[in-house]
Amino acid sequence: IISNNCWGTRTYQRFGIPYFSPFQSLFIYAPDFLNLITDFSVDKLTIEKFISYEDSKYKTELEKENLDKEGYPIGILKDGTELHFLHYKSAEDALDKWNRRVKRMNVDKMIFKFSDGYASDDTLIERFDALAYKHKICFTAKAYPHLKSVVYMDRFRQNGKVELEWKFDKKYINLHSFINAL
Repeated sequence: IISNNCWGTRTYQRFGIPYFSPFQSLFIYAPDFLNLITDFSVDKLTIEKFISYEDSKYKTELEKENLDKEGYPIGILKDGTELHFLHYKSAEDALDKWNRRVKRMNVDKMIFKFSDGYASDDTLIERFDALAYKHKICFTAKAYPHLKSVVYMDRFRQNGKVELEWKFDKKYINLHSFINAL
C-alpha cells in the first residue's frame, strides 16, 4: 500500500498483513505525494537526508496544524519529496524501517491511496484519478462523481477534508473485496 498517510498502516493492521511497503506511520503532503507516485519506481525511494521542520517546504502548514512542536524526523527522498515520519522518535529508526520495508515491496501488487488533506486541492485529486494505476483509491470530503477512484465520505463534508479515514472507511467501501481484487 502506497499511502499518503496512516491509512496504509491501519489497513495492514486490520487485515493482519505484514508491512510490504515503507509507507507506514507517516504522512506526505499532497503535492509531493503526487509527484512521487507519478511514474512510480522503487528507485525513487532512497532517503538522502533528514531535516528539521524549520527547513521543511511545508513549514507554514506544519505550524498551522501544530505539528512543528512534535519533533518527528522528516526524510527527504532524491526527488525532494518530504516524508513526515510522525510516529517515529528518531531518524535512525525511521531510516532503518523504511529501508527494510522498501526491500519487501512487490511492485506487481500495489494499491495507491490518496486523500484530500495535506495541502491537496481539486487539481491534485484529478491528477491522482488520471494515473494509470489499476488499484487506486482516493477518500474525499467532497463529491467528485466524474472521478472513478474517489470515495466520497460525506461525514467529513463540513470539515472540508477527511481525517482518520481508516476509522470510517468500512461504511464507504468493501476493503476486503478491493484488496482481494489485486
